[in-house]
Amino acid sequence: MARGNDAIPTWSGFNYQGKIMLLYIISFMNQAAENGDKNEYFVELEKTEDFCILCDKKYISFHQVKAWLSTNKWKSYTDAMNKLLQHRKDCKAFCAKCCLMTAKEINDWNDPANTYSAQIELYQYQSTFVGVCDVKASIVQEIEKYLNSKGYNSSDVEIVYSELCLYLDDLIAAMHNNGAKNRCHTIPFSEFAAKMEQAVHEKEARKEYYLKESVYEYIMGSIERVLEEFCQDECGMTVTDCVESCAAKKAHDKMMEICDYTNFCKLLNPDKIDGWNDPISAAANFPDEKLRNEIYDLLYQSKSPEKVSGDENSIYLESEFSMSPNGRIIPTFLDLTRGCKKEKALQRIFQNIIKNTDISHFLEGNSITAIPGNYMGSLSQARITTGWQESNPERKSGQKNSPEESINHYYRDIELISSVELREYFNNENGDNQ
Repeated sequence: MARGNDAIPTWSGFNYQGKIMLLYIISFMNQAAENGDKNEYFVELEKTEDFCILCDKKYISFHQVKAWLSTNKWKSYTDAMNKLLQHRKDCKAFCAKCCLMTAKEINDWNDPANTYSAQIELYQYQSTFVGVCDVKASIVQEIEKYLNSKGYNSSDVEIVYSELCLYLDDLIAAMHNNGAKNRCHTIPFSEFAAKMEQAVHEKEARKEYYLKESVYEYIMGSIERVLEEFCQDECGMTVTDCVESCAAKKAHDKMMEICDYTNFCKLLNPDKIDGWNDPISAAANFPDEKLRNEIYDLLYQSKSPEKVSGDENSIYLESEFSMSPNGRIIPTFLDLTRGCKKEKALQRIFQNIIKNTDISHFLEGNSITAIPGNYMGSLSQARITTGWQESNPERKSGQKNSPEESINHYYRDIELISSVELREYFNNENGDNQ
C-alpha cells in the first residue's frame, strides 16, 4: 500500500516484536524449503497472541514476545506463559507449540519448580537468545540464506531487509485503519516471499527505512545504556545483577513496548511543534541527560514500580499527587528554564502545547511534568500559571489571575506539575506508596 498522510504511522516493523516475528517466519521458510515442505503457512497478527503460526487453518504454534531487560527469572513471565497455555486451550489446539520469546536469557529456566518448561519452549536462534539490538543481524543472516537458495545476489540483503520492515509497518497501519471488526489478521508466508523477491529488483533503497532504522537503534541504545549507567550509579551493580524491582526498570520495560517512537518523543517534548517531518527529529529530541533525570530518576524516586504503566505511545505514573481526571502523570522533558527572561517566553511555550494537536488528545485528562528552573532569579508557581492562563484561548477577556494559583493548574484537563515538587513529594512521603 502507498504510505500517505492518511495511513496511521506505526513502528511495528521496527520494534522488537515485529522483528523477532520476521526472524521466526524467514527461518521457518528456509527450514521448510530444506525439508521439502510445500505446505502453505500463515502468520496471525494482533488477535490471539503476539503472533501465531497456522497451517491448513489450524494453529501449530503460539508466540508471546517480551523485550524486557530488567528480569532474568522465569517467575516474572508467569502471566505471559499462562496466557499462552490458556489461548492454546481456548483454540483447542492441544498439539500446538507454545513459545516464549525473550530478549535476554532466563537463567533459572531449568529450575525444577518451573513446571511451565514442560509445555512451553523458550525461543533461541541458533542456540542463542536474540537481544533487541541483535535481531537485525539474525534476520539478515536468514535473508541471505533465502536469497542464496533462490540464486539471487546476496548483496541485495539490506534492500530486502528494509522492504520487509516497511512491508510489516504498512501492514499493521492498514490493519489499524480498517478497524478491529474488519481487520484481516492472517498473512500467508508466500506474501513475505513475494516481498523479498520483489525487493531484489528494487536497487534504490528507501530513505524512510534507513532513517527509521538508525533512529530506532539510537533510541534503543540510549534507553538501555542510560538505564545501565543509572543502576551502576544508584545501586552499584549492573541491571542484570540487580534483583530488586524498581520503577526505573519498569519504565524501561514499558518503553521497549512502545510502537510509535515519534509520538513518544512528541509527548516527551510537548512544546515542540515544528521539525517532526522525519524520524531523525525523534533522536534529536531524546537527550540522554533528560532521559536519566526526567524518566529513570524521577520514577525511581516514586518507589512504586507497580504504579508505572504504558501503552503504544508513552509511559505513565499513577499518583495521588496528580489532580488530573485520570490521576496519572506523563513524564516529559518540558523545560521552563530556556530563555525565560520575559513573561512572553512562558506564554510562547504554553501556546505551543495548546497548538500541538498531534498529541493533545493524549495529554488531555493527564498531568505532565515540567522542569521549573529559574525566572528573574526565582520563578514562582503563580507566574507559571499566569503564563498558562494567558495562553488559554478560552480565557474570558479581562479575567484576573489569582497570585495564589499554583503550577497545578488545568487547561483542557491537562495539569502541569513541577518535577521538583514531585520529587519533594516522593521524599516527604517516602515514595508514592499511599
